[in-house]
Amino acid sequence: MAETRLHVIARVFFSCLFACMLLIVIAGIAQHTYSEVFMYSTLALLWWHFTFAKRQVTFDLQSQQITIKISSLYLLTQQVIPIRNIAALQLRSRASSGNGGRAYELLIVMHTQTEPLKFEFGGLYQMQSLGKQIADFCNIPFLNQLD
Repeated sequence: MAETRLHVIARVFFSCLFACMLLIVIAGIAQHTYSEVFMYSTLALLWWHFTFAKRQVTFDLQSQQITIKISSLYLLTQQVIPIRNIAALQLRSRASSGNGGRAYELLIVMHTQTEPLKFEFGGLYQMQSLGKQIADFCNIPFLNQLD
């Protein structure tokens, strides 16, 4: 998940807005049917995950692994990538960006897979910098394959 300032501000704004709406609904919960209560509780759970979700990437050179964890209140998913199985990091242009600008993605090219793993996306300079830092840190090649 991207953690740009805009994303954080938008997440906090929409979380507060949704929390206010949910509190208004909960105030009159005795008037609702079980299915409506279930729907509101499901929306509250999604709001909680939306508000507190985080992505953590750990580089462990001792065990030669990159660990990607996505969690909220509890671990949602975890991916462990052995560094020795990484052939290279690759930077390439994404198909399109929502705001009309160009976006770029940083991919992990594996020895054991034909399709590369998507690692991160963002602006050109941010992805070039991140790719070079990771490649230098993990001692793997960095491929800058732009149009």
